[in-house]
Amino acid sequence: MTEAHAIVEVELDPATAFDVFTREIAAWWRADRGLWGAGGELSIEPGVGGRLTEGGREVGTVSVWERGPRLAFSYGPPGGTLGDRTEVEVEVRFEATDAGTRVVLRHGGWTVPEPQGYWSSQLAGFARHSLEHVLLARIGEFLDALGAGDLDFFERNLTDSALLIFPGYLYTKTTGIESMRDHPPYLKYDMADPRIVHLGDSTAVITHRATVMHTENVAAQSIVVTTVLAKQGLDLPELPGLGTAAGAQLRPEPAELVGGQGVQHVDR
Repeated sequence: MTEAHAIVEVELDPATAFDVFTREIAAWWRADRGLWGAGGELSIEPGVGGRLTEGGREVGTVSVWERGPRLAFSYGPPGGTLGDRTEVEVEVRFEATDAGTRVVLRHGGWTVPEPQGYWSSQLAGFARHSLEHVLLARIGEFLDALGAGDLDFFERNLTDSALLIFPGYLYTKTTGIESMRDHPPYLKYDMADPRIVHLGDSTAVITHRATVMHTENVAAQSIVVTTVLAKQGLDLPELPGLGTAAGAQLRPEPAELVGGQGVQHVDR
């Protein structure tokens, strides 16, 4: 018997990465590359003894459920007994790193070589879905700073090449922050229906709807905000992932590393 291994790193803490891997597996798992047979949507019931179902059929059982450090499960033909699955086990470790979590997967019990890139392909989907969590969290930080009038946040986090585009207006980082100084305080900014489209490994488009009100116009306005992120400077090996705000690309951490540019378009 042989083993297959795959590793991916994400910018989430181990407990959150564990939750995204297990509770949100249907959102990132490639249903056309099933664990067994024809495939289908995959789900994992929480806890030791929890069932793995694929396309509505039970195909596996959770043997280790340690939120944060470790997950393990066995699988086999639909309808098989636990004994049928003990030699085909997948173990996933979630190891804390300075930037987030290293996810290390080991799949034992192969009687033939691993299908080309099977687990690398699946974990790539997990990494993309994890990135969405990071980006949406950064949007939340942006909205908090916007509501509080925290201009220092934008000074620290907007890249020097950021552009903010509104109908009839184009702002650079400097002019955009200056315009914020005179903007009336927001009473409301409710974000809804966020969507992320990945355009390769270096670019993503984030769109969300929002209902906004400010002190000089208490009538609620509905807007659509689209942010295009283009990651550059990939020759910097220490460059962590890219964060964003609903307005322009943010600096990655640490703040002195700048690796791209952002463009925002707002339709009212």
